[in-house]
Amino acid sequence: MARGRPTGSKNKEAPVKRTGGKKTKDPNAPKRAMSAFFFWLGENRARIKKDGMGVADVAKAAGEEWRVLKDKSKWEKLADKDKQRYESDMAVYKKK
Repeated sequence: MARGRPTGSKNKEAPVKRTGGKKTKDPNAPKRAMSAFFFWLGENRARIKKDGMGVADVAKAAGEEWRVLKDKSKWEKLADKDKQRYESDMAVYKKK
């Protein structure tokens, strides 16, 4: 028997239809907490970005720098604080 594409009948079932759709975001919901990387990037984007670099190029260069960064504690503390803010805001939001 030869290997490769199967020679039998093809699956002729109809594709599965999804019900519902994309959830709409509540504009009153609190914003999500930022990660330590995004706090770091906010402080360092101007230094990393050079003329002619696109968004993807800046993100790639920032990711490489973040990966080799040894002391991330400053930004991790900011991220923890923002996470606590988000959780408390969500608790208030869900009570409504």
